[in-house]
Amino acid sequence: MTSLGLDERLERVLAYLFGPFSGLFFFLFEKNRNVRWHGLQSIIVFGALSIVMFGISMLKGMLGWLPVLHILTDFGLGLLLNILWWVGAILWGWLMVMAWMHPDYRLPLISQWVRHIV
Repeated sequence: MTSLGLDERLERVLAYLFGPFSGLFFFLFEKNRNVRWHGLQSIIVFGALSIVMFGISMLKGMLGWLPVLHILTDFGLGLLLNILWWVGAILWGWLMVMAWMHPDYRLPLISQWVRHIV
């Protein structure tokens, strides 16, 4: 049991359920260190991914008004957005499974940033 009254394993998985929003909730309101770690990891991974995808879609929308650039960049930016969406979906499933099975699972690059915050 954790300070919110749920099982720690369940809270670790729920930290990823709604991306950075659920991660922020568990990072702010939970006192368990493992749950906070997964919450912050969710904020960093899915928050950054969302910001990058938003920026690319805005760029694609702005370049869509220009006839020549639209032809040159629409396919590439659309493909990049699809790749990022699939990476996010696979990463979302992977992180929820790993949070359920391994309480101390850390993504390699993100763990260095999270270690300094938690």
